[in-house]
Amino acid sequence: MGRCLFALWVAAALAAQPLTPETILLGRTRYHMVETLRRIPNYTCLETIERTIRQPRSKRATLVDALRLEVAVVDGKELFSWPGERQFKERDLRELAPGGAIGNGNFALHAKSVFGGNYVKFTFRGKEQREGREVARFDYDVPEQFSGYQIRVGDASAVVPYHGQVVVDATTLDLIDLEVIADELPPHLKLQRASDFMHYARQRIGEADHLLPVSSEMTMVGIEGGESRNKVTFSGCRQYSGESVVRFDDPEPTAEAAPPPPVTPRVATELPVELLIEAALDETFAMDKAATGDLLSFTVRRDARRRKITLVPKGARIRARVGDVDRRPLRGYSMGVGIQLVEIEHEGQIVPLKAEVVEDGSVSLRTSFYALMPAANSRPAMIYVKSTPPRMPKGLLLQLRVIP
Repeated sequence: MGRCLFALWVAAALAAQPLTPETILLGRTRYHMVETLRRIPNYTCLETIERTIRQPRSKRATLVDALRLEVAVVDGKELFSWPGERQFKERDLRELAPGGAIGNGNFALHAKSVFGGNYVKFTFRGKEQREGREVARFDYDVPEQFSGYQIRVGDASAVVPYHGQVVVDATTLDLIDLEVIADELPPHLKLQRASDFMHYARQRIGEADHLLPVSSEMTMVGIEGGESRNKVTFSGCRQYSGESVVRFDDPEPTAEAAPPPPVTPRVATELPVELLIEAALDETFAMDKAATGDLLSFTVRRDARRRKITLVPKGARIRARVGDVDRRPLRGYSMGVGIQLVEIEHEGQIVPLKAEVVEDGSVSLRTSFYALMPAANSRPAMIYVKSTPPRMPKGLLLQLRVIP
């Protein structure tokens, strides 16, 4: 029904103005894009965000941080999670990326609003050759009463009108570039300019190629001239298959079941506070390419026991993620990363792990090459290195202590 209504709307729009080649091209493009976006299945991609700032009266931008997230479009909504999390949640993106400039909508929602909006005004700007193909350019304008473009700066927010330009392939009608420029920014946002630029290409999702964003760049300029810029890339896109189900109970035996296998040690579902776990890094980790959210994997080196009972068996795998990145030199150390523990996995069993990296007894990071800064406030324990380029080598031993 919605498809038919949009087709009728396009026909009515064309009938209301002269049927020039440009008007027909616009109508075909909008119809093609609405249908193209409608056919995209629920999917998820790895999103890498590099956030930089430039101070007023400075020409040099400084890297603030890099983030790696999973973003999914499910039934028309953008959902976010850390890589490796077992489900997506509908939550504010600022929960995962506090501080600095952040924005959503660049993944899927802007294109749907521009091409599917009933009150979007388009103006044809011509055709040109680009990288061996003919492209068409259109300006567009979205008034405030029909805008869903929300800008947030700290605790301040506002829905603003916007305009921009779209570039489409004149033959396939696929979107190539989408520019979004905010208009009439209210004073409480303390911005003089805000914009987003997205680049699109066909990518394989499931058994078909779909038109998806591959990169975007969001820019916000403050009233005093300082600039925040987010460069975003999307990779590893795949069809979203829903939530996985994790079970801790054993299946019920059947009458003809085979003899049970030898009992293997299991991870205790509740680990006592102060339990120490010794673990080794599974693969060398390049710290200079690190982003908050990157996954790390460790293997337990020896049984973690309490009162002669094995609570975490040797060989269990520990999943962790980078919780922070510090690229500033510290007393001769080149840079550091914070490690946030997530869970223990062993023989199909998964147990959440709330622990921190500590120095204790036989495992010590305080050598001429490594230094450990204990966890403080909301920051995880930070491991600093002197190596160039900065690396955490495979086999690096860490001592983990279970916390409340």
